[in-house]
Amino acid sequence: MKTLITAVALTLASFTSIAASVSFPDSLVVTGINGEKRFDAHQPQLADGENLIQLRYHDIFEVNADDSGAWVKSEPLYLLVDFQGQQEYQAATPTINTEDEAYDFIENPIITLEDAQGKNKTVALLTHQQLMAKVLLTRKN
Repeated sequence: MKTLITAVALTLASFTSIAASVSFPDSLVVTGINGEKRFDAHQPQLADGENLIQLRYHDIFEVNADDSGAWVKSEPLYLLVDFQGQQEYQAATPTINTEDEAYDFIENPIITLEDAQGKNKTVALLTHQQLMAKVLLTRKN
């Protein structure tokens, strides 16, 4: 019986269409994809169609020579994207060299997605509140 269940699961998994993968910089950690918790996935494989990727920004900045540094961390941020076809994307944050720039990014989290052909797309990451508002607006329409 276990073998049959495993065979069915593998068959169903083979029908899942992988549309894209996204590589994230070390400062953006993927913590979930489409409601499933994921850890240490800097290049997740995404299903065809709309995907919700939960991220956290974190980086350390040197305060002064005798200090170990200051961590800057965000609350969860969400990337809502629709991928059609198999593509590889590279996500990039703006240049962040200081603690102040990191906090500015957290306040206005905008990233760039670049595809294999070099086309760039600027995308705003959503806070939890913004995501919920978007869901409610979508449901009303």
